[in-house]
Amino acid sequence: MLNRDLDAASFRSLMSGWITGVAIITTIHEGRRFGIVCNSLTSVSLDPILISWCIDQSAGSFPHWVKTDEWAVHVLREDQEDLVRRFMAKGVDRFAGLDVTESEGGLPLLADVASLFIARTTDRHPAGDHVILVGEVTSYQDHIATPLTFIRGKFRPGPTPV
Repeated sequence: MLNRDLDAASFRSLMSGWITGVAIITTIHEGRRFGIVCNSLTSVSLDPILISWCIDQSAGSFPHWVKTDEWAVHVLREDQEDLVRRFMAKGVDRFAGLDVTESEGGLPLLADVASLFIARTTDRHPAGDHVILVGEVTSYQDHIATPLTFIRGKFRPGPTPV
């Protein structure tokens, strides 16, 4: 029998069984660098090439993300769990001491990630306590590496690329 008594905690537990990739999204807004951990990245369309991700409205950097016009998605390698922990930390300069370059538009770009997408925001959609950001991919790099994944509250190496 299906359980119809679903609350936020049981839904979170249920969804923890869905394996996700792990990415860090970065931007620059009003002269400040921002970076956030993301596991909601998805492809949306091939024509035009669109991707999306979701930002929690309670995130301290939320006002900047919903106003930025461009962002970089860094898909992490299996050995980059330390970057996740760094970008989850509160009240610190998440970029301090990192090997960071800048895109032509000034976006902070992290070195040595599995793959990198730069996207220009095309749409913002309110969805419950989150906003879905949709962006058109304008450039990318693919280093074909084993990705970092997350399932049941633990980081795990993803499948080895062929």
